[in-house]
Amino acid sequence: MTTAVDSWCYVFGVVPAGSRLSPPGAGLSQRLRLVESGELAAVVSTPPADRSLGRAADLIEHDRVLADLVAGGTPVLPMRFGAVLSDDQAVVEELLGAHAAEFRAALDAVRDRVQYTVKARYVEDVVLREVLAENPEIERLRRAGFADDDATFERRLGLGELIVRALEQRRPADADTLLDELGAVGEVSYRELANPEEVLDAAFLIERSEAGAFERRVGAIARKHGERLEIRLVGPSPAYDFVGSG
Repeated sequence: MTTAVDSWCYVFGVVPAGSRLSPPGAGLSQRLRLVESGELAAVVSTPPADRSLGRAADLIEHDRVLADLVAGGTPVLPMRFGAVLSDDQAVVEELLGAHAAEFRAALDAVRDRVQYTVKARYVEDVVLREVLAENPEIERLRRAGFADDDATFERRLGLGELIVRALEQRRPADADTLLDELGAVGEVSYRELANPEEVLDAAFLIERSEAGAFERRVGAIARKHGERLEIRLVGPSPAYDFVGSG
């Protein structure tokens, strides 16, 4: 038996039953609705029948629906982009029913809380000057290497590795300074840093009542360190880093 495409359910996330939905938008959220089971509900829509998911607009709409729920005060367990089940019955049985106790506990954990992500990275020119000033040997090698038109790739690569190592050595102290200034603000989840210039990439689970104060604190810290650190605040958003996504 083949399931009709029109019955498929694209799942945005799990919320308490009876939650108010955000206004329909474009694409994925044009037919937004709840599928309820007991105390829980899944926020779903019908995915497009004439194409596969994966456009940038689909991801943007996925994030918008979840962000609107959070902005409206609804606790939400976000699903990974692209989660599709065959129909409403599958949503009830395979998702909500199969994980009811887990979902209820997770919703309680994020109720009245939102996630903020703080990202900090070095201002490249500034931190490079610091590294060279504190490491005369690296500065000597840099001048020798770039003054020589015949400098080998290996020499340049070796110099780059020395600079990266110097950045990695100074990063923990700078990250600790930022965390101390942010203060004890709730649960923290640290993400792996991908580039040598990155100093901090951390998610914070903040009480909704403290969100404004946290935003102001991050803003003040960004201004204080603006000459050498680029600090970016993302949120409020669903608690992606503190709940399991399907």
